[in-house]
Amino acid sequence: MKRQVLAAMAIIVALSIGTVGCSKLSSGLGQAAATTQEQSSTTETGTTDDTMFTERDLDSTYDEASATKVQLSDAGSTAEGEGVTVEGNVIRITEEGTYLLSGTLSDGQIQVEVEDTVKVQIVLDGVSISNASNAPIYIKQADKVFVTLAEGSENTLKVTGEFVQTDDNNVDGAIFSKEDLTLNGQGSLTIQDAYGHGIVSKDDLAITSGSYTIDSAKQGLSGKNSVRIADGKIRIQSDTDGIHSENTENTSLGFVYIEGGEIQISAADDGIKGTQKIQIVGGTVEVTSSTEGMESALIDISGGKVDVTSTDDGLNATDGSTSSQGGFGGDAAQDVSIRISGGVTSVDASGDGLDSNGAIEVSGGEVYVSGPTNDGNGGLDYAGEAVVTGGTVVVTGSSGMVQNFGSSSTQGSILLNVGNQEAGSAITVKDQNGNEIASFTAKKAYSSVVISAEGLEQGSTYTVTAGSGSTEVTLDTLIYGEGSQQPGGRGGNMGQQPGGNGGPGSMGGQRPQDGQSTNQ
Repeated sequence: MKRQVLAAMAIIVALSIGTVGCSKLSSGLGQAAATTQEQSSTTETGTTDDTMFTERDLDSTYDEASATKVQLSDAGSTAEGEGVTVEGNVIRITEEGTYLLSGTLSDGQIQVEVEDTVKVQIVLDGVSISNASNAPIYIKQADKVFVTLAEGSENTLKVTGEFVQTDDNNVDGAIFSKEDLTLNGQGSLTIQDAYGHGIVSKDDLAITSGSYTIDSAKQGLSGKNSVRIADGKIRIQSDTDGIHSENTENTSLGFVYIEGGEIQISAADDGIKGTQKIQIVGGTVEVTSSTEGMESALIDISGGKVDVTSTDDGLNATDGSTSSQGGFGGDAAQDVSIRISGGVTSVDASGDGLDSNGAIEVSGGEVYVSGPTNDGNGGLDYAGEAVVTGGTVVVTGSSGMVQNFGSSSTQGSILLNVGNQEAGSAITVKDQNGNEIASFTAKKAYSSVVISAEGLEQGSTYTVTAGSGSTEVTLDTLIYGEGSQQPGGRGGNMGQQPGGNGGPGSMGGQRPQDGQSTNQ
């Protein structure tokens, strides 16, 4: 309705000045809307958090008729309208407004430097800009800048050489902004940065729509205060972190918030890192390769689909202090936790699967972990307390460092040593009537399982099948099996071998010796 009203108003104004034939409402709020006060809003589905995104963040429309048009061309760029100066291959935006860009610069830059109370919208409509030593788009000063991808457009930004600083700012990204930055639209943007980051904001960085392919030597998306994603298709190939937010001056900032979209990350270091918090409420997040999949003081997953592959920890909750290293011999860190209340989370980790230097809390959703094959790590690893009150959790891995959920849990949990099972073998739990309560197919070989699901009740008997083995388990206590402890490991407060608290703890009923499994 709002867009229809804006369009009608634009037509009425155009008729009154006799310029109907020149006015085209295309993919944007328009100049009049660009100057209106920015307000918080929700999407039509009502799911968008209005504390994270404003109405203008989410609306990528613009009025082509009133926009200043810039045609890029090496040594011959032109501007039709106010607020732009052209100096060789440097295009400077100096006034509030909407700027529609098209064309190519083989070694150029778009600069934005306006008053710090002013908002600017840059529309990319078939733009290709390379720069040998600096950012193709450099935002020096503004209140906020919106980079909008015109519908159906294909745009490219490329940094080909090492960065050379031209002022007091340490410019190190293909898009570099000192101010709040939002990207949206219905087009695509490809970024290649052989020496720096992909997109950088020294304030808040938001993406609400559009398609992005980023290949960077450093972080793909970097927001000092936050990185916020409402929607869009994002592909990141990074030689460091895929998505990163860190503020060393204000520890209440430095967070990543993901509400929707399709995100795929291949990172040499962390897939996603937010020093204060990583919050995922929706969308699809796939970390196809990483050292650690996600790292933050708080990792909070309440919706969406999360799939993480890592050579070290899958999800790692840490405050970065050396006094709390998690697990065996470490002190539990305050305000550090992994919280999962919804969605589907899958982890394939060579290190710890879910690793918290504080607590682990699962109250809903589905969690599946293919954990480590070596006994120096565990599928669950925590220094504080692990509590399960709902949802489905299946964790496979080695048996040397395995931990179960703790006694404060209100939902049943079973820990078993299951012998040496092959990758691709299935784990199932059925009740006495043969009803399946939980199932999972492990991606790697494993010798222990932790299973918690709705329907696991104290006093009831269940059949657990893992690969070639099967056993009956009676939950004499709600938490069946306390874990095992290996000398020198990081097992935290682990007591007896799996099978404590009322169960044999291994397939076939033999108690494992010295933390090792038996295969019957």
